Order: sequence, then structure tokens, then C-alpha cells
Amino acid sequence: MPRGAKKPVERRRVVAVDDDHDFLTVLRSMLAKEFEVTVLSDGEDLMGQLEAVQPDLLILDVRMPKPDGFELCRRVRSSGSFHSLPVLFLSASDTDGDFFQNMDSGGTAYLTKPVSRRRLLSKVTQLLQA
Repeated sequence: MPRGAKKPVERRRVVAVDDDHDFLTVLRSMLAKEFEVTVLSDGEDLMGQLEAVQPDLLILDVRMPKPDGFELCRRVRSSGSFHSLPVLFLSASDTDGDFFQNMDSGGTAYLTKPVSRRRLLSKVTQLLQA
């Protein structure tokens, strides 16, 4: 590295899983300026992707074909490597039942869709500082 050159700052990594491809595109654009974002359209290979990416935060949709977001969160929590990874649920559902299931499955936070970029960035930043 040349003298006086700044060392590149490593960006925090986020993995997002949602079966809605359009929403994944929007989500990536909302986060890409501040974070390195990996998106997955299903959770079938989530654990392998977590191993490869080593994210700082996981964002999960609740309502997906098997496995749903709650099941994926339980898998992450039962793993040795990622049991303490912050998990943010994003869902169109705002029912109390889903909120409490978020807590039961090990979720860290829960936001409802649609979500503004400002609100999402605020919550992601808060979770990464915790």
C-alpha cells in the first residue's frame, strides 16, 4: 500500500432471504451503499451461505415456502457458529402472533413491510451496534 494511502474500510455484511425477487432488488438497493449485501430467494442453502459470507446480520422474510423464516431462524440459533447472529424479520404481517413467534424462534427484531429506507437503515445500524 502506498505511503499515505488509507486502508480500505471493510463493510459490514448482510444476508437477506425473501421469496419475493422484486423486494430483494429493492432491499439490496436500500442497503448497498452502506453494506455488502447477499440476497437469497429461499433458505434451502442458508447455512452454507452463512458459512461462506460470515455476515454481521441476517434479514429474513417470515412467509416463505418451506422453510419459512421462523424455521430458518431456529436453524441459525441451533448452529454453533451463528447462534448469536442478529436476525431481523421483515414481514407484511403485523399480527401479534407473528411478532411473538419472532421472539420464540430467536429473532432479534421485527419490522413490517413496506419499510422505508430510513427506518430499515436505522434498525440495521442499531442491531449492528448492539
